Amino acid sequence: MINKYPGTCGTCRNPVAAGAGQAVNHGNGWRTFHNECVPVRKAPPVGTHDGWHRSPLMAFDVEATLPEPMKARIVSAALVLPDGTERTWLIDPGVPIPPDATRLHGITDEMVRAKGMPPAVALTEIRDLIAAGIANGTPLVAFCAPYDVTTLHTELARHSLPAIDWSAATIVDPYVLHGEVEPKWFDKKTLGDLCRYYEVELTKAHDALADTRAALELARSIAARHRRIAELPPKVLHERQVTWHFAQASDLKSYFERIGSDRRVSLEWPLETLPR
Repeated sequence: MINKYPGTCGTCRNPVAAGAGQAVNHGNGWRTFHNECVPVRKAPPVGTHDGWHRSPLMAFDVEATLPEPMKARIVSAALVLPDGTERTWLIDPGVPIPPDATRLHGITDEMVRAKGMPPAVALTEIRDLIAAGIANGTPLVAFCAPYDVTTLHTELARHSLPAIDWSAATIVDPYVLHGEVEPKWFDKKTLGDLCRYYEVELTKAHDALADTRAALELARSIAARHRRIAELPPKVLHERQVTWHFAQASDLKSYFERIGSDRRVSLEWPLETLPR
């Protein structure tokens, strides 16, 4: 973030005027740097240990109309299956796509009206494939899982379709994993930011298939660099993420309260049952 106060550059030791550099949480505290002197933060090296990251995984992502998962309508979705097969869906949500959403993912009303599938048809296919993977014990990767899981769960209910038994699922959320292994991370934590840090390719942000591929590789990359994460049995990892997310979200909620923000933070993971 931009430095609000003058200081001495932590790299070259020359003065940095207020607003002319960056304040970076480096080591055990905040330090000031010139923009060109900011040290490059590198992820830990990849290890040779075994773990769930070397086993078959599924991955899932949706693009939708709204940021609130219980109000959002899915307009596109992608799923990577355990054998590496990829499926994508373009869906006509039956409601106008807000301009803000179109600016984010590039999907327009004209596109979904011309080529989009009826929601009930697409949602049934998505549900059946995910449910089959869950029944086989395959972990499902989803970045910021509460959004994708809750949006899909709500959409199935909206169209009177049978629900997925999320209580039987094993979810792997790279966002939560990163928060656990990097507790002093104060930079942005978008999928793109974390992919750069963990050396994972993200070809096009907010494209459902690109995001799904990236989330899958991000989960593998984090586990490959952190033995304690990789060696947890998937079911145990799922349970730990419930606790980790609660702690991370509680800290964020407290921060918003301190700065007087009314932004709501859900403490539930991976399925939200209360509106944000």
